[in-house]
Amino acid sequence: MYEIGEESGALEFCHNPFSMPQGGVKALEEAEGDMEKLLAIKADQYDLVCNGYETASGAVRNHDPEIMVKAFQMVGLGEDDVKAKFPAMYNAFTYGAPPHAGAAPGIDRIVMLLTGEESIREVITFPMNKNAQDLMMGAPTTVDQSQLDTVHIAIVEA
Repeated sequence: MYEIGEESGALEFCHNPFSMPQGGVKALEEAEGDMEKLLAIKADQYDLVCNGYETASGAVRNHDPEIMVKAFQMVGLGEDDVKAKFPAMYNAFTYGAPPHAGAAPGIDRIVMLLTGEESIREVITFPMNKNAQDLMMGAPTTVDQSQLDTVHIAIVEA
């Protein structure tokens, strides 16, 4: 669930901070203040690896606000921080979301392996540059009001 960050030297989430820690809140409480125990906590996460490439990943999601807050407290974020940074998720879970899990296959990575390419950029239809720009499509770009109206989006100044 946790690791020591290479750059920060502090406790950080290894992978997905919204994964369910194995043992739930009890495991977190028992490990609190003990770095060795914190680093030993496992999360309910899974990856599918083929020839050394991650082709799918997923997790059992942390659906309990008490456990979510406790998990974030371990990395130095309090309940107010969790509510401010993830309000939709936190609020949804306060209504009693059921346990749930999911996985996302990396179809582009699978195609890369099937075609024998060494770089995923060779099989992505419209690869982005290092600035997350799609130069072939000219994206990202601005949208005009008629486009916003079409998809029923309103921009409201706060």
